[in-house]
Amino acid sequence: MNDEVNEISKIINKNYKEYAKFHYPLSYQILYVWKNSLGKDLETSIILSSLAIKALKVYNRNHKKYSYKDLLKTKEISIGKIKKAELSRELLIPRETIRRKLEDLKNENLIQIVDGVIDVKTKSFEINELNTIISKYTKCLNIIMENLNENIFIKKKITDEYMLANFTKCWPNILSMMCGLSLIWRSFLKSMENWFIFGTCGLNQMYNLKDQKNFRDLHPDNTENFFLNLTQKETSRGLNPTTIAELTGIPRQTVIRNLKILTKSKALEKEVKTNLFYVPKNTSQQKSIVDVLKKVQLVISNNVFETLQAV
Repeated sequence: MNDEVNEISKIINKNYKEYAKFHYPLSYQILYVWKNSLGKDLETSIILSSLAIKALKVYNRNHKKYSYKDLLKTKEISIGKIKKAELSRELLIPRETIRRKLEDLKNENLIQIVDGVIDVKTKSFEINELNTIISKYTKCLNIIMENLNENIFIKKKITDEYMLANFTKCWPNILSMMCGLSLIWRSFLKSMENWFIFGTCGLNQMYNLKDQKNFRDLHPDNTENFFLNLTQKETSRGLNPTTIAELTGIPRQTVIRNLKILTKSKALEKEVKTNLFYVPKNTSQQKSIVDVLKKVQLVISNNVFETLQAV
């Protein structure tokens, strides 16, 4: 970890409560878009995101205007031949799944494949709730920027308009962050859908926490302190399977199956009388969850560093 990334990580940890207010809704919003538009499937959207990152790198080498509006004037971006085995290693998704999902993307007219050469259609960048996503990400960046040592970066306020004007430079970093987070959470929770369900339950508790004026100092480490406050009894009003299905777009029966996996692993707990699911405080997974949150923090710190260099 270089000095700049280390400094950013310290700022996130010190301001974790404030940073989390924007980061976790941002992650939820992107997962919702991935599940319910674009690839219409979380794994398919991860693959599309990887291709989009590669496409924007090509675009930025060949263009001098980087705005969202300018990007949409381009019909497609060729990224050359990409081996399925390469995508499989990068995303830790089986090669056969990669093959099937690429066909799905082709059928949705989001990519074109001719003789192994992949063209990413700019339709892939027509993103629902883009302004909301950019706004939340900008707020995350400004929390860092306000607390940075000026010897590292020149302090300036980053606006949503600036991000959209430099979209092709900034969007790859947002996608890279989400791809990196997906690797961590999938490794821990075993699937993208489990991450989305677990995260939605946690986000619900975070919103409950926002209503609480008694955020307490329960641990000297701010990340662990946030988790302990998040899982206090008064914040742990859970969600039922129907509500989770509505909030994620994941079919209710699939939600029920995944909730069984998440409760068996102790990542979530069920209130039997109410059939509500929540992230519990006294779980054997507490240390593992906090460790994952710290890995997430490192991915975010590297991502913020790359983005601040771009802007």
